[in-house]
Amino acid sequence: MSRKTKLLKIAIPLIIIFAGFGIMKVLIAERPAPVKEIKENPGVLVEVFRADRENRQIIVKGTGTAKAAQEISVIPQVSGRVTYTAPGLVVGGFFKKDEILFEIEGIDYILALERAKAARANAEYELATIESRARIAREEWERINKDEQVRPNPLVLYGPQLKNAQAALASADAALEQARLNLERTQIRAPFNGRVQSENIDIGQYVIRGSSVAFLSGTDTTEINVPLTADDLSWLHIPAQGEKERGPQAVVSVSVGGETYQWEGRVTRSTGEVDPKSRMMQLIVEINDPYGLKEKKDPARPALAAGTFVDVQIKGRMLKDVFVVPRTALRDNSTVWVMDSEKKLRIKKVAPLRMEKDEAIIADGIEDGDMIIRTNISGAANGMKLRPVE
Repeated sequence: MSRKTKLLKIAIPLIIIFAGFGIMKVLIAERPAPVKEIKENPGVLVEVFRADRENRQIIVKGTGTAKAAQEISVIPQVSGRVTYTAPGLVVGGFFKKDEILFEIEGIDYILALERAKAARANAEYELATIESRARIAREEWERINKDEQVRPNPLVLYGPQLKNAQAALASADAALEQARLNLERTQIRAPFNGRVQSENIDIGQYVIRGSSVAFLSGTDTTEINVPLTADDLSWLHIPAQGEKERGPQAVVSVSVGGETYQWEGRVTRSTGEVDPKSRMMQLIVEINDPYGLKEKKDPARPALAAGTFVDVQIKGRMLKDVFVVPRTALRDNSTVWVMDSEKKLRIKKVAPLRMEKDEAIIADGIEDGDMIIRTNISGAANGMKLRPVE
């Protein structure tokens, strides 16, 4: 290899390196100087809502189990063989007031009634006879002892005999009335509209006076015992004994097959006693026509049968000019966070009137138009800069 070739191999890489270095120096020299940027703190991102005064009716919620307001055991007052039972006298059967449930053989009581009528007629005859004898005896005594001042013997004037005959007639009247009652009692009638919960009777069976043969429950009215705390009770007006004013309205709801059905009712009274275990008092909510027998509005609507577990909402007092905020916006049950006009956090102390499941009702401590912060902030403090969610 010639010397010239060697020099070229060495010179060319050196020329490329120096040329690149020169270009780099030119680019560095022409680069603009970086501008210093001061980043401004935009504030903590929060969700807020406007607080406005409103009127809010307190709704007290509870649960309970429906049961018939009227429940009785059917106990015959006379004994005898059953000759008739109503078609509805089966478990689950419905019946109307004064409908005959069953009949007891009445021949013995018909004969007893006839004997009582005969006994009364005889007592009436005896009384008439004694009255006649007493009248004749007094006339004779007055004629014989006309000028003498002598008190007559009561037996002579038939006084005791007359009282005895009058008493015998009164006894015969009572026996006759008892015989009539016993004959009427061979027909056992429904005392109210209801349904049969249980029965143990059939045609040909001999029933004994004083023995239970069926258990009936009324269908006109259902009662629901709703246990409530003392705090819930303070928001309701409970009618006192003998008070004419009606109790607060209530709505009873039941969910069946994904559908919710409601019945309107009223609070009628309280049990007046606090349960020693739960520390609650029970209110009685009354529902009319729970089976829909009087007004059939919706064929698909189920009956509010006895034993159904229900949800109850009772209308309480009306609160005026209060603020209603979510429970999540109430901090430690005593403060709320507010975003002021400068978008800074302010902590305000409040005193809730009532705490509900998802909301808190506040009377004072907040002003109309305050922007209440819903978002949780770690290390929240007065003056913290905020940025509301658009």
